[in-house]
Amino acid sequence: MKKYLKSWNKFEITLFTLSVILILGLGFYLHCELLSIIVAFLGFFSALNQAKGYVLGQVTGVIMAILYSLMSYNNQYYGEVIVYLLVILPLYISGIYTWLKNKDKKSSKVKQNTIKKKEWTILAIINVIAFVGLYLLLKHFNTSNLLVSTLSMNMNLTATYLLVRRCKYTFVFYLVNSVILLILWGVPVLNGNMLLLPMVFDGMLLFVNNIYGLYSWSRK
Repeated sequence: MKKYLKSWNKFEITLFTLSVILILGLGFYLHCELLSIIVAFLGFFSALNQAKGYVLGQVTGVIMAILYSLMSYNNQYYGEVIVYLLVILPLYISGIYTWLKNKDKKSSKVKQNTIKKKEWTILAIINVIAFVGLYLLLKHFNTSNLLVSTLSMNMNLTATYLLVRRCKYTFVFYLVNSVILLILWGVPVLNGNMLLLPMVFDGMLLFVNNIYGLYSWSRK
């Protein structure tokens, strides 16, 4: 724990502090639902630890995935509920195992992996198939913001898979997904549901964090 606390640099501390102020402070001030505040905070805390290369990001990701599914269900994003519980959650659990298995003993951070061209090709094909399948699935459940929700799930699945594989390009896909999430949760807010505002600020913070994650992992 002492080594972990010492690993935080000034930028990370500033970003984390800002997340606490915006998500928790604004959330309670606006009397937002507690679930959205918790999910927003866990989502960012998990992402920041992933950017730092610590398995703690995978552990908190498991908790966040469960709570996010519950919140998505309450907001009629049924496709996200199914995908998070059946795909994202198992991937996070798998990530805990693979990250612990490939952890640098000196720094306690995960070792980076290089994805070969063959795997990228297979992933691209699966990505296209998954997009079509997700679109039809979400359409069947009359999911709100169908196209945006499909894009979000598609990017998130790819990013989470690459995260498990310990690839730095996971943050490129997470970066795109953070923009999509701003739209996904921003629409209800613009329509008057201010209780979901912490999720919008979470998307903004994730955007910054993913840029930092790509920078941090590129230095390894």
